[in-house]
Amino acid sequence: MNKVYFLVFILIFGGAWNTFAQDEIYDEPIRIIDTLQESNSQKTSISHVDAKKSKRQMEKERYDALTAMEKKKEKLNRLRLGGNVGFQFGSYTYINFSPTAGYMVLKDRLELGAGPILIYQRYRYSQSYVYRSFVYGADAYARGFLYKGLYLEARYDPVNKPSYFTLDKRLWVHHLLLGAGYAATISKFGVFNISLLYNVLDNNESIYQGTFSDKVPLIVTMGVGFGIGGK
Repeated sequence: MNKVYFLVFILIFGGAWNTFAQDEIYDEPIRIIDTLQESNSQKTSISHVDAKKSKRQMEKERYDALTAMEKKKEKLNRLRLGGNVGFQFGSYTYINFSPTAGYMVLKDRLELGAGPILIYQRYRYSQSYVYRSFVYGADAYARGFLYKGLYLEARYDPVNKPSYFTLDKRLWVHHLLLGAGYAATISKFGVFNISLLYNVLDNNESIYQGTFSDKVPLIVTMGVGFGIGGK
């Protein structure tokens, strides 16, 4: 009898175990992985990242190039090319070619510049007598801007010239001009300068004569300056 019970127990337990095992086997879903699709997806995402990086890189390079161009343009616009050019022909011939190059050391505040002074003069006293002279030297100036176009100016001009009293003698004459002026914009990158200057070192050999009176060395000068960078 005990054997019969034991066999029945084994049969029941074995059937339950088989059912449990089958449930365990078939409850887990089977997943099929498409490795080719995942590989293509990864490649697509990588290519999108590379495209974004390359676009950002191109934008950065374009920005850097634009910034460099703007900086170069600003430096060129700080450069001021100007000076004095004058001509007169007849019994008295006068040619003045005195270009200057300046630079805005402090933007909109301080301009420093210099250039040569070259003056040719010829006097025809008669058909048989003509006097010629040549004046050369240097012009150095500084302009400090106070408000908008208003500025203070200082110029130092040493020149070599024939003496007014002994024509066959040449000498160096020094000029120190101090005053103020105004710079008016005349184009996108040009200015017109007008200055009222006093010759502190005025003497009988000076090449500058007073604009309003020979006795008062007060001089009005005008000139044009251009930045070469454009806008």
